[in-house]
Amino acid sequence: MDNGIDVFASVTQKQFGKHGKKQNVLAKGEKGDSVKVSKNDKKTKKIVHDLFVQGTNDSSIVSKRSVEILYNPIVEPESKPYFQHFVKKSPRRSPVINRGYWIRMKSIRMAIEKIIEAQPIGQRINIINLGCGYDPLPFQLLDDQKFKDRKLYCIDVDFPELIRYKSQMINMAPELKDLIGENIENHGIPGIIIKTENYGTMGCDLTNKELYCQQLESFTANSSATTNIFIAEVSLAYMTPETANPIINTSSEFSNSHFLILEQLMPSGEHHPFAKRMINHFKKMEAPLQCVHTYPTILDQIDRFKKLGFQNVNARNLIGCWDLVPNEIKKKVHEVEAFDEWEEFIFFGQHYINLHATNQEGVEVYSTPYAELYKPLPVSIFEYNWKTEKTELPTELERKFHNCFSIKHDRLITCGSNQSRLSDTHGLNKDIQITTPKEFKGRVSAKSVKMNNAVYLIGGRRIPGIGIDEVWKLSENSNGYEWNVQKSLDSGLVKHSCVKFGDDILIYGGSNGEGFQIYSPNGLSYQLQFSDENVLLEGSEIIKLDDKYYLIGGKIFDNGSFTFNDKLYEITVDLDNKKVLLTVIMVHPVLARYGFKSFTKNDNIIIIGGVGMKLYDQFDTAIEINIPTKTISSITIDDECWATSPVFVGSSTIETDNNVWVVGGGAVCYGFGSVWNGIVSLGLETEAQTI
Repeated sequence: MDNGIDVFASVTQKQFGKHGKKQNVLAKGEKGDSVKVSKNDKKTKKIVHDLFVQGTNDSSIVSKRSVEILYNPIVEPESKPYFQHFVKKSPRRSPVINRGYWIRMKSIRMAIEKIIEAQPIGQRINIINLGCGYDPLPFQLLDDQKFKDRKLYCIDVDFPELIRYKSQMINMAPELKDLIGENIENHGIPGIIIKTENYGTMGCDLTNKELYCQQLESFTANSSATTNIFIAEVSLAYMTPETANPIINTSSEFSNSHFLILEQLMPSGEHHPFAKRMINHFKKMEAPLQCVHTYPTILDQIDRFKKLGFQNVNARNLIGCWDLVPNEIKKKVHEVEAFDEWEEFIFFGQHYINLHATNQEGVEVYSTPYAELYKPLPVSIFEYNWKTEKTELPTELERKFHNCFSIKHDRLITCGSNQSRLSDTHGLNKDIQITTPKEFKGRVSAKSVKMNNAVYLIGGRRIPGIGIDEVWKLSENSNGYEWNVQKSLDSGLVKHSCVKFGDDILIYGGSNGEGFQIYSPNGLSYQLQFSDENVLLEGSEIIKLDDKYYLIGGKIFDNGSFTFNDKLYEITVDLDNKKVLLTVIMVHPVLARYGFKSFTKNDNIIIIGGVGMKLYDQFDTAIEINIPTKTISSITIDDECWATSPVFVGSSTIETDNNVWVVGGGAVCYGFGSVWNGIVSLGLETEAQTI
């Protein structure tokens, strides 16, 4: 029986209705209705702020319910749908939001389980969820058979009024009551509503240290026979550091204390497009993030907790946590729904931290200390000039995963997506007449190759993960240009790479683990075999420099995981024997990126954008690889350009003599909205500058 309640409508709005009489402030949840409240005095302002914060919890729980409905039957078929008791409505979220919330919940669960497993049998384990909202984590843990021999005690902590509503919901759900047992009468502690043999609800303003400690002591938190696991999943983030830090410090004083915090990061600063969108989102919700500006990086957060009483502190971002998920589970996640929004998922995961702090010796959640991926890169000796272009264009540039190219003096853009897949083709520098057959359908992530004053558009996709086998040729006609279909590929391709190879096209890689092949517009196409071990990548780039070919970047083919290729290969093609030899000439973690753009200048390969195991900033978003010296340098994005928050994923590039246009691009930023790029130009000087 579903005793669920529409949380946003019935709880937060009730509280706004109680406290708000005038109509000065508008509150919005992620998907909720608007409610109006007053803001007359200091006390009311605090109440209003607290309720806005609770509104963020409400939207979060609806997204978690979406994950439960979609993921549990495949990934955790033995688990019960406990979110249904707190969320009546269950709209389906987008794939990137679903996967984001799944790794949020999974990262916390993995950390809790590691701590539990490290405790001696018979030890009482308090699991204290600070700012619990309507999360059913206690019931999931208490119902887990692998903990049946453990003495788990789960304590939900939140604003007093929210805890009253949550306690009512629990008392209305027989399945939950059966799991926690009967309430212990006359416990006599203010703010505690439910207290059973294994579960408690605790209404508390966490700034009230005396009450906070008194309540926890009633759950034997100060006993050496108790281990305390404090969880703060995006709850302290809305407090100022001056308010949140004493709570952390007080929690460190309890015996065998562990603190798990999951909240936002800004590792590349507030001008990174995801960070900027995230900050503005919470401001608009009237629940601004308060701690992330003081502790924007993982190292800042580690230092914070060490200063607040915890001797042992370690952390990962959520991409690091994803890496710790067993491969068999990742493969099940891959089966849930079509997904190839890796760039957006990585952006999200690199803006959230899961930190573990403890004063209990010998208990680790992460086996190795956190460390930066690589040292800062040296700055290029060449002069590069960045500029955000304000050009008036005849077409809308809010599109991503499109193609740009030049034919003679014309610059064109085609396909890609904004809210839907696009099939239009336009001139970027002037209006151009394009003849497009009705069979030419919208697509994203196709590859374009220029040959003999024509452009070949190869592969791409219309639905996630399934490549198309079409090849189209754009060439001149009497009125402008026209698209004509060519012979098909042997199979569909997406996330592949192409380059002109004599009179043919060399194609490599793709989301299905494809190797090398030769596509001949006017002759026989055929597959190439590896001379040595197979190297299967998706999202890599083939680059021609002088008379040599190189392979760089990409994700190592694996349906359930992602590992980026950090090697730069030289490609040797033996056409007589139809074989390819890849020779490693450089290895560096900054090369391990996906979804980037590349071009060449003199002896250099220049890389712009993409994602990797580090969130790129203005010092490594663009890099220069010098082939003769095998060195890598930073093409630093100046402060003025970086402040415009350029988006260098899903972009395309057009090269001119000493200039490259980075055109379009964009990303969905989790549940915070989308960001889009216009045109950013990179001016290239041919002479080294004296220092």
